[in-house]
Amino acid sequence: MNTSLGLSAGSGMVHCVLLTTDESGRVDALGRVIDVDPTDGLTRAGRINSGIDLMLTQARERGDRVATIGVAYRTDEHAREIASKGTGAKRQIQLVAETEAVAHQLISTGEISRFKQVVVVDLGDTGMGMYCLEPSSRRITDYQRSESVAGIALDSLIADDVMGSGRLRGRRKSTVLSACRTAKEELSSKDSTALMVGNRADPVTVTRTSLERLTAPMAEHAARVVGDYVNGPHASGAEAVVLVGGIANIPIFRDLIVDAAGLEAVLPKGPESVAATGAAKIAARGRGGADLAFIGGRRSRDWLSAAPLAVFGALLAGALMTVYAVGSSLAGNPSTPASQPPTSSTTTTTVAPTTTVDVSGPRVSTPDRPPAQPQPVTITTTVDPAPPVAGGGGAGGAGNSDPGWATTELPAGTGPSRPSTSTLSPSLWPFPLPSLPWTPTLVPPTSNPTTPPPGSTAIEPPPAMTPPAMTPIAPTTIPDAIAPTPQAR
Repeated sequence: MNTSLGLSAGSGMVHCVLLTTDESGRVDALGRVIDVDPTDGLTRAGRINSGIDLMLTQARERGDRVATIGVAYRTDEHAREIASKGTGAKRQIQLVAETEAVAHQLISTGEISRFKQVVVVDLGDTGMGMYCLEPSSRRITDYQRSESVAGIALDSLIADDVMGSGRLRGRRKSTVLSACRTAKEELSSKDSTALMVGNRADPVTVTRTSLERLTAPMAEHAARVVGDYVNGPHASGAEAVVLVGGIANIPIFRDLIVDAAGLEAVLPKGPESVAATGAAKIAARGRGGADLAFIGGRRSRDWLSAAPLAVFGALLAGALMTVYAVGSSLAGNPSTPASQPPTSSTTTTTVAPTTTVDVSGPRVSTPDRPPAQPQPVTITTTVDPAPPVAGGGGAGGAGNSDPGWATTELPAGTGPSRPSTSTLSPSLWPFPLPSLPWTPTLVPPTSNPTTPPPGSTAIEPPPAMTPPAMTPIAPTTIPDAIAPTPQAR
């Protein structure tokens, strides 16, 4: 037992035939039709691969194993589209020209064997093809195509007529078209049928009379085109006209075309699946008439699915965070709120005077005198805030551009003095600054921090600090032989 699969895919529906031949030569054919929805997002190769999946499932249910797959194509462009991978599993197929598939099926059944030449009229979904065929030599000549008749246009005529009645108002046009296509096929053998759209309890009825009324202009035009082709120089030796394709099932088309041709009519069984059956037979034969190709192998991915959107969102968020971090570091934006402007502070310290005794010289006798009482000295230090510096925001807080290790050097006062012991500690803002001792006698009462020269770094004065309390030094008793020398102030 040999099982092969054949498909034909033009620009309309996909016809599939599962062909099984037993040991005695009997042939069993199982046909299926896939309605093409232009909005399904599939390519021609994807739709054909879907048909292959459907028929392989049918074969497994019957216990058959498909050995070969043949696909009939109408144009070279269709062949390239079919062989350009597409979605679905990757499979090896045999590409067969549609005219060769039809000719092989007609010759293998013996329906045209008695004729020297016939005219084949293929009434398809997107147009009508005509060509001459010589059964003895399998020679195909004078191919012509006409857009005078098309199954898709016929479906639209029926759908517009049905929707115009108002009973299918609000229904999708694609749903109504699919129902009208099914009704058109049923009316080829019935007088009436029902459209199962909308309320199933009240279906819309379509009759053959209404179908003939709608299709009469199209059928008459197709008959004239066929008549001109048969009476022309191309088909001068034609002895019969063969009608294939889905529209060949409609009586009005069949009758008008045969009358216009004036030749004997050959109407094969299942005219809509002639090309698919011929492709299956050529693929099963395995020699000549077909080109090996591969179909499928490309993953089906919807760019608007959840996974790609999630990945894109994560990448976008990471990029935005990186840009923000880099921009913040380059601009030097502070991460803490701006501090209040500094205010001037005044510190008052009371210290006791000190007495210095010089014992390096000779001893001199002096009369007794009462010891001098130490007098307290009051020193007032006023510190003004430094002028604000543009572009502040250093480590010491907002508005302070000084580094944490900066120190303040105070100007020397008039008169002798000791080296200054006052040093600013590193800024620990926003933590409290510790109290630092210094010698107040070194700071003149009217001294202020000097203004830094141009180009230098501005130094902001520290906050107001209170020096620790100092204990007055007890007076020293001077011997009688030495006269005390007061400390210069």
